[in-house]
Amino acid sequence: MELRDTETIYESFRKKILIVDDSPVTVALFARMLSSDQFQTVRASDGKEAVQKATSELPDLILMDIMMPEMNGFEAARKLKGDPRTRDIPIILITALDGVDNKLAGREAGAEDYLAKPVRPPELLARVNSMIALKQYRDQLAIRDHSQRSLVIPKDGDEVREEPQKELPTVLLVEDNEGDVKLVRHFLKNLPLRLQRIASGREAVRLAQSGKVDLILLDILLPDLDGFEVCRQVRDLEKTRDIPIVVITCLDDMDSRVKCIELDTDDYLVKPIVGRELQARVKVLLEKKKKLDKLRSHYEAAMNSSIIDWLTGVYNHGYFKRTLDLEIKKSLRHRYPVSLIMIDIDNFKTYNDTHGHTVGDAILKELAVVIKKSVRDVDVVARYGGDEFAVVLPYSDGQGGMTTAQRIDQAIKTHGFTQKIPAAPPQVTVSMGVAWYPTDAAQVDDLIHSADQRLYGAKHNGKNQISASC
Repeated sequence: MELRDTETIYESFRKKILIVDDSPVTVALFARMLSSDQFQTVRASDGKEAVQKATSELPDLILMDIMMPEMNGFEAARKLKGDPRTRDIPIILITALDGVDNKLAGREAGAEDYLAKPVRPPELLARVNSMIALKQYRDQLAIRDHSQRSLVIPKDGDEVREEPQKELPTVLLVEDNEGDVKLVRHFLKNLPLRLQRIASGREAVRLAQSGKVDLILLDILLPDLDGFEVCRQVRDLEKTRDIPIVVITCLDDMDSRVKCIELDTDDYLVKPIVGRELQARVKVLLEKKKKLDKLRSHYEAAMNSSIIDWLTGVYNHGYFKRTLDLEIKKSLRHRYPVSLIMIDIDNFKTYNDTHGHTVGDAILKELAVVIKKSVRDVDVVARYGGDEFAVVLPYSDGQGGMTTAQRIDQAIKTHGFTQKIPAAPPQVTVSMGVAWYPTDAAQVDDLIHSADQRLYGAKHNGKNQISASC
């Protein structure tokens, strides 16, 4: 392939935001709010142009005014959501119009979110990052579903089998003011969810760890732990860090808003809250949580052994190849990087020869667990063959792939295999090769070959190391 210079490559991998407003001043203002290091902005001056730009540019997110000439934001949103090419692109309507009716109309048109002018930079960035994460979950689920359908041979009746009924999502309301509790209950009473109310920050952290909470509505001023500390503890725990959190508070100062954004909350609503606004936030964040949960359990639901490695429980070689192929094709259209890590256990034959294949199999199973815990939910871990594993990392360039490889390596070194497998060697080590698209290869097989060559280089240079181009 013809390699582009590094600056051009990184230019194409920034998240693309389509800003739609008939005021050039407003468009420029929003563009300045979005960091040029992280985002690439595309501009349109009315709804008609927005539909054309969205179809040709395929942005990651659309920020759109409502009142515009030619075609207003409501009509543009309906057209975009009705087109299979653009329907999964999140839309945030940003307008000076006030009132519940406009927010309801925006939701009916398909917009995921709504912001009122004047917009504060921290609030805009929080919403933008949340919506981009939602789009990534949607995209990854589409790729996994496509891979599954192409590889799994359905059993009799599978094609008509309905997805089993799931329990209603649980929304945890952490609020000590009875008046505010009644108000939130009233606003959410017609949504398909189960609302559980508590008044204690400590109890909120405990319940979050139960694994049965899908969303937290959190007051800041609580009698024991304040909301800031609740956020900090929830985000620090691996089991709870992905639960969406909406802060509902009387604190309207910028310091409190910024602090919540730094603690990675998903939204910030100031009392008195508007019912339609709360409903909109809850619906979007519950969808985001549902997509993430489905992504995590994807291989466990409605699947058979044709895509899962029988020994390790991770995806098998066929599923890996199909998913990587789809990932490369999608990244070509949407201009995001994909990294590949190839992992091979050092001296694995010695383990089998010395202690038998039972110990070798146990090491492989345990290693698969360690690798999966070290990567993101959007990443794909597969057994490539024998004692070799592969990890596909969408939205990750060479540096991101190297960082992930280092995290996996550290997790393996500190895991303590001997505690779980008595006959295992004192320390299990691996060699890794990292390559990324499009810098190292333009095709799937070339990318695998490039990562494999670096893996062999790591082996040749003494093992127990990572080889990459960056």
